[in-house]
Amino acid sequence: MNIRRVTPADLPAFLAVMLAAGMDPRSAWNSTTVADLEKSMSGPHSGGFLALDSGGEAVGCVGFRPDPHDPHTLTLNKLATLPQVRGQGVARQLVDEVEGLAAREGFQRVLLAVSQVNLGVRPFYEGLGYRQVDEDYAYSSGKNGRPVVLAKEVAEGRWQKAEGSRAGQ
Repeated sequence: MNIRRVTPADLPAFLAVMLAAGMDPRSAWNSTTVADLEKSMSGPHSGGFLALDSGGEAVGCVGFRPDPHDPHTLTLNKLATLPQVRGQGVARQLVDEVEGLAAREGFQRVLLAVSQVNLGVRPFYEGLGYRQVDEDYAYSSGKNGRPVVLAKEVAEGRWQKAEGSRAGQ
C-alpha cells in the first residue's frame, strides 16, 4: 500500500473513495463536492492523504485541518476506505499518517467527530487510543445531531516511541 499526500488533481479520486465507502445515506458526506474538499484541504496545515493499491488506484483517504478554536489540535476527517480493502490496515495507516504529521508539525493532539449515523466506527478509533471528550467539533454540520467527539494525544516524543514499536511488529 502506498500512502501519499493529496494534490488538487487527486480530489476527484478522494471524493470517489468517500462516496464508494458506503456511508449512511443520511450523512452529510453524500452532498460533498470536489469544491468542498478543495476548500477544507487548502488552508495552512490542512490537507489529506490517499492510500493507493499496487495498481495506483485510490482505495482509502483521510483529511485533516487545524481546529480553529485550539492551535494545539489537528482535526482528522473524511476517513474512508473502499469495502474491498477493509480489514487490511488501510484505515489504520491513514490515521497513523495524520497522527505523525500532527506530532511533527507541533500539534499536541488529534481530534475527530463520529456522526450519530456512523457510531459503528467508534470501536475502531477507540482501539487506536482515541477517547471521548466533552467538546464541540468545529466542523460539524449538525445535520445528524451532535457528533461524538474523540481525541488522542500525539506529543512528538510519545509518537516517535510508538512509531518505533510499530516498526518492530
